[in-house]
Amino acid sequence: MRIFLTGSNGRIGSVVERIFTEAGHEVVGYDIADGHDIMDPAAVHKAMEGCDWVAHLAMAMGKKNAPDVSYASGTVGTFNVLQAAEAHGVTRIVSYSSVNAMGLFMGEDTPDFLPLDETHVCRPGRPYGTSKYLGEQTCRLFTRRTGIPTVCIRPPAVWTDKAIESVKEEREKDAEFEWTPYWEYGCYIHVEDLARATLCALTCPDPGHIPLLVVADDVGCDRHRHRRHLQLRRVQRVVVAVDDECDRHRHRRHQQPRRGQHFVVVAVGSELVDHRRRRQHLQWWGVVGAGG
Repeated sequence: MRIFLTGSNGRIGSVVERIFTEAGHEVVGYDIADGHDIMDPAAVHKAMEGCDWVAHLAMAMGKKNAPDVSYASGTVGTFNVLQAAEAHGVTRIVSYSSVNAMGLFMGEDTPDFLPLDETHVCRPGRPYGTSKYLGEQTCRLFTRRTGIPTVCIRPPAVWTDKAIESVKEEREKDAEFEWTPYWEYGCYIHVEDLARATLCALTCPDPGHIPLLVVADDVGCDRHRHRRHLQLRRVQRVVVAVDDECDRHRHRRHQQPRRGQHFVVVAVGSELVDHRRRRQHLQWWGVVGAGG
């Protein structure tokens, strides 16, 4: 497939591009570093020509004193990408949202329950999180109107091997060390696994529209563990569940799954355990099951 990838030169986008290419897909990169601008609808339309899928990662964070930049990028920029996708007959869109769309991170608010899931009410108040939430709603309405599936991935802190090693070194000195001033419920994801989750979201059976939390299957903190030493593992499972709850917004009834049906996509990666790296060969199954 030919995939239009915004933010292709970024820290995450460059890894996503590699994963797509390794899977045999052709990538059309679109990044501000190359002079591209998602705020220019004509340029986005022209660059997307001939593409089958879209992975929209680009987000202009803006300067600390210019929240309007990130707000416009997350709303108008996403709208521009969706409009071009419809015009070109794109059949699947993955758009990066953020856990900040929930309005519960960075000390913004207190969750109603833990562990968090996609059923939790979103109540963002800051420009970045608000723009991500509105981007999700734009995708939801887009899917409802056009029938084109949209998956909005909400990643938490995205860590590289270097970041993990740095955190582990700090926690050797102080077991309560946090990479930000906030605990953030201990969630994180390795950049490689986020990239593979993005590919999963493009290749899994039609989910309609779905916001999706994608995190490692353990917490990145030993606060609730009895052992002082840190165990940080890269994600072992990424599960996309399409059930009655997340399927109720789908408008194409003939494509709705049966009650209780779920789609599972799996990525198995390496582990970082007891301060030593044990790298396994990364296996990729894509969609491995659809249960009824």
